[in-house]
Amino acid sequence: MAVRFRLADVSGTPIRDPATFFTFRKVADNRQVGDQMQVALDGRPVQFTLPGSPDVLVCEIDPARFRFARSPVFFATPGTSVDETLRLWREPLAWAPRFTAWDDLPRSFATLQKALRASPDVTFFDRARPGRIVAPLLVKETWNGLAGDEATLAKTSLLNLFYRLDSIQEPIGRERSWFSFVRRIVAIGRERMLAMVDPEMLRLVNHVREHLDHFATDYEATPAGNHRPNVPPALQPDIVDMVSLKSTHRKGNFQLTLTRLRGMDDVLLDADIDESGDLLGHFLDLFKHKRTGGTHPHDIHEILVHQDGETPGFDLGYRLV
Repeated sequence: MAVRFRLADVSGTPIRDPATFFTFRKVADNRQVGDQMQVALDGRPVQFTLPGSPDVLVCEIDPARFRFARSPVFFATPGTSVDETLRLWREPLAWAPRFTAWDDLPRSFATLQKALRASPDVTFFDRARPGRIVAPLLVKETWNGLAGDEATLAKTSLLNLFYRLDSIQEPIGRERSWFSFVRRIVAIGRERMLAMVDPEMLRLVNHVREHLDHFATDYEATPAGNHRPNVPPALQPDIVDMVSLKSTHRKGNFQLTLTRLRGMDDVLLDADIDESGDLLGHFLDLFKHKRTGGTHPHDIHEILVHQDGETPGFDLGYRLV
C-alpha cells in the first residue's frame, strides 16, 4: 500500500527539516513495521510503500526542528492508499526569534511603543532575583540590541502578550483593547508581564466577574491568590485586594490579575498567556503531539499563528528562523 504525508507548520507552509525519522507501528502491539526511515524534508510530500496486511498502523514522526507527532491510525489493507496532511509544531529550542527593528514596526505597534517610552527601568520578572533592570528605557537601539537568552525570551513573551491583549477588546463597551489600559510596563519575563494600568480596567474586570452569566462564552473567574507572590516585594505591604479573570480557549487563554494598591491611583496588572498550560495541552492534543516541558514563548507563537495567522495584518513583531 502507498502512504503519503504532506507535512506543514502551523501556518500551512510545507516543512523543511534536515533529518526527520518515520517509524510505522502496529497499533495492537506497538511492534515496528519495516525499518525506521530518515528523510530530509524539502517541502515536498513524502511517500512510503508498505506491505499490505489486516493490521491497523500508525506512523511516528520525529523531526529535528519540530515536535514529535503521530499520524492518524490507518488500515494497511492491500491495494489501498493513505494521503494525510499534518501540521507540526516547532520544537522551541530549535528556533530563534528574528525581531523587527523598532523603527520598522508597523503602526499597529504604536500602543506598545507608547507604553515602553513611558516605562523607565523595566525589570526582569524573576521572583528569586527581583529588581534586575533589563534596560533604562526599552526603545530604539536599546530595544533592537537586547541579547542573551533571558532578555530574548522576555522580549518574545512581551510581543506575544501585546498581540493577544491588543487584538481583543474589553467586552463591555468594546471600545478599547485590553492592552490600551497599560500606562507603564514594570517587569517582563518568559511567561508574563507586570504593568501599571488605568483603574478603569479593574472596574471592567470586576463587572465581567459579577455578570459571568453574560460573558461565560469568553471569560471565567479564577482565583487570584496564587498570583500574590508575583507582586514586586516593594509593593507587597500595599496590597489591598486582588481579582483575576481568565479567557476561554476561544479567546486564547490569557489571564488578567489586577492588584489594588494602597495609596496608588494606578492598578498593577499581572498578565500571562496560558500559564497553566491548559491551552497548550489542548492544542498539542489537537495536533497529536507529545508534550515536552512547560509553556515556552515559541509555543505561544505557534498558538497565535494557528489561531490568527490568516487575519489581515497579523504581525507579532518577530518571526522564528
